[in-house]
Amino acid sequence: MTTVEFVAVEEDWPGPKWQARFGRCAAPYLGWIAREKPERRPSLQECREAIERHMPELAPLYDRLCELVGPDATARRLLSMWCPPPLFGGCSVVVAPSGEPALVRNYDFTPDFFEGTLLKSRWLGRQGAVIAMSEGFFGVLDGMNEAGLALALTFGGRPALGHGFSIPLTLRYVLETCADVPAAVETLRRLPCAMVQNVLLLDRAGRHSTAWLSPDRPPEFVGLGFTTNHQRTVEWLESARFSRTVERATRLAELCKLPGMTADGLREALQQPPFYRTDFAAALGSLYTSVYRPASGMVELHWPGEAPWRHSFGAFQDGSRVVDLGRGAP
Repeated sequence: MTTVEFVAVEEDWPGPKWQARFGRCAAPYLGWIAREKPERRPSLQECREAIERHMPELAPLYDRLCELVGPDATARRLLSMWCPPPLFGGCSVVVAPSGEPALVRNYDFTPDFFEGTLLKSRWLGRQGAVIAMSEGFFGVLDGMNEAGLALALTFGGRPALGHGFSIPLTLRYVLETCADVPAAVETLRRLPCAMVQNVLLLDRAGRHSTAWLSPDRPPEFVGLGFTTNHQRTVEWLESARFSRTVERATRLAELCKLPGMTADGLREALQQPPFYRTDFAAALGSLYTSVYRPASGMVELHWPGEAPWRHSFGAFQDGSRVVDLGRGAP
């Protein structure tokens, strides 16, 4: 049995709730950052300067989080997400072709490296509040802002590394500063990324774009309404076979062509093979399925055999759910 605690937390500005969650969940993240090779490990000054240079709006937030974690250098490097160690995963994301605009995703990874925190915040307030699955205590796995922009990440399928940010912080920055897909595309175009990543964007008007980001190639933006774990072609064959990225992408393309395919139909499909997986030891277990509806401001978290957990900008409550990830699994 694999159980995971999910928590919903509302806190406009980082304070005691954020600090308490960091204290309970940070150990595996700090161990990950500490494993970085010395020749690649940035100094605290380099971390702070990178945020100031590329994401100056987030600099006061970074300083506030550093105050909350204290003088620990590893914790402060973690929060900057600048030049982190490599980290590879799975995931599938798709935009509903029918019905209201919606972004549906499976997050596939290991529960041993997972915050499980759905955070509603108003850190900058430029685009209203943000509801997002937190990652690294500053970043975002998937989420949306009150202006109506939703997004989610997946691993892009190559092991290339470079000088840049871990993608969760980039997604945080996009949600805090961009109102729609065109603005998000221009922001992603200029930000350096540390690893090969895919990002699917959707706004309340129904516009969508898939970003293929790399540290060693110019970014590409394509009109695909789905993404798994490769970009234009498969370039890391072993990883592709292991994650079944081509099989999942092919199935998503088929689903998107079905007449009347809505977010609910896609969510049901993502909780079945080839999408739903339970290989948690190999970091390819499906931890949750999320549905973001930017026009109505609604987010749903789903698990097989469990009642959905719904939140919105107008109705968000702190709480927790302990989920048996094996219950109802195919």
